[in-house]
Amino acid sequence: MTLAIISLCGIVSSATSTRAGNASGAAISQRPAADDSAPDTCTIHRASLRSGVVDRRQATWHWQDELEIGHTAASFAERWVRGCEYLRWLKGRWAGRADEHWKLYASLTDVKAAVCFVFKGYCSQAMAVVDCESSGSTRAHNGQYLGLFQMGSGERARYGDGDSPLEQARAAYGYFVASGRDWSPWSCRP
Repeated sequence: MTLAIISLCGIVSSATSTRAGNASGAAISQRPAADDSAPDTCTIHRASLRSGVVDRRQATWHWQDELEIGHTAASFAERWVRGCEYLRWLKGRWAGRADEHWKLYASLTDVKAAVCFVFKGYCSQAMAVVDCESSGSTRAHNGQYLGLFQMGSGERARYGDGDSPLEQARAAYGYFVASGRDWSPWSCRP
């Protein structure tokens, strides 16, 4: 019978085995002799795998920066690890993290998701202010007052501003914290 043997680098080769003489009936396989003329695909692809790990880690950290959360710790193991299987796994692990954080960031285009993400324990109070001030519209305006929280031009200059619910919620949270974590700066209060 012919069995496929996969090395740590993913090279597939075949060897013959026999069940004869084995009391347990399990197949006995022998690793074939190394063929020095065949290119080692692991060596060829190791650099691109390492590069892929670095790219996905940077993508993860980019979305974590956008979300203003700490970076996932890294041991930078791809610098010294030689096994391609591990590098493939590590690349996939970082890709999954990047995807997870991107999805979280993308979900924050929803007003309630963005406000609750930023205000956390004050979510219900913040949503009450948003509903009263702007009816949940990021484009709401009343003279100099703009956005979800109807912040004036001075407050927007000091605490930030933006078009997205996340940017507006972050600016309002900065103002909220600076005011002593109360809603006194807003005409609408929870």
